[in-house]
Amino acid sequence: MNLIALAVLLTALISLGAFHLLVLADRRPDEDVVHGWQVWPEIWQFFTEFDFSDIRDVIATSAFLTSVLLIVVAPFAIPLFRASRPAWWLAAIVSGSALIGLSGILLLDYTQAPEDAEKLGPGFFCLIAAQFLNFLGLMFIRREINPDPGGNVSA
Repeated sequence: MNLIALAVLLTALISLGAFHLLVLADRRPDEDVVHGWQVWPEIWQFFTEFDFSDIRDVIATSAFLTSVLLIVVAPFAIPLFRASRPAWWLAAIVSGSALIGLSGILLLDYTQAPEDAEKLGPGFFCLIAAQFLNFLGLMFIRREINPDPGGNVSA
């Protein structure tokens, strides 16, 4: 099961990399194409302006940053998640919350009008797939069972 978890978490990491290279959307007024890597300057601008009045932007930014952190770290933290249930629970809850928060806001923002939904690029779906695969990979991690040193089985 843990090998499946590793494969799914690595697939999430590859999908996150694809998000950065592929077209996110082409909904700019002058029909410019927006790639996934262009999200980072917008996040930087969001933090430098200190305008946290729009709750959707705060949720989307924090969920995106948390998702990216978990997607990058999770394949390498499998031994930690196997050994520590509190660490696994924390990662699973945060991953699920970020998946619901960011995917929900992105789907609401980009699909309000049918013409906006038609302009979504493959990068958009790679980001959502990366989040989902990260959460799924965390669900596949199984705990190490330490046998009783005395050989006794207790109920």
